[in-house]
Amino acid sequence: MEYSKQVMKLGRVLFELLSEALELQTCYLNEIGCSEGLIVLGHYYPSCPQPELAVGTPKHSDNDFLTVLLQDQIGGLQVLHQNHWVDVPPTPGAIIVNIGDLLQASYIYYYRLHSLLLLHRYIQASLDK
Repeated sequence: MEYSKQVMKLGRVLFELLSEALELQTCYLNEIGCSEGLIVLGHYYPSCPQPELAVGTPKHSDNDFLTVLLQDQIGGLQVLHQNHWVDVPPTPGAIIVNIGDLLQASYIYYYRLHSLLLLHRYIQASLDK
């Protein structure tokens, strides 16, 4: 229960920061309900002795407002940047925040500006990393 409270608190803070970054009032994204829900998913991609024989996840975007990701030391996350897949190296103690489809759709609907879509995927990492 305490974990859920802390994650919800983190979400509200992230939405405040995003509101400010989008030049909105600090409370805007929280007030339109972006921080109302919590879904916890757990994915584990263990290292593999032969990563070329394994399948990660295909290219996708997240169908939520925000995804908060804590990587392990193995890594494997890539983002699509200027039509090239770029590795996101793990940083101990850091979290990754992906902007999801719902936040992107809300932003485009209200402001009709450029896309914030972040395509990403996981590759099967080697045991050597």
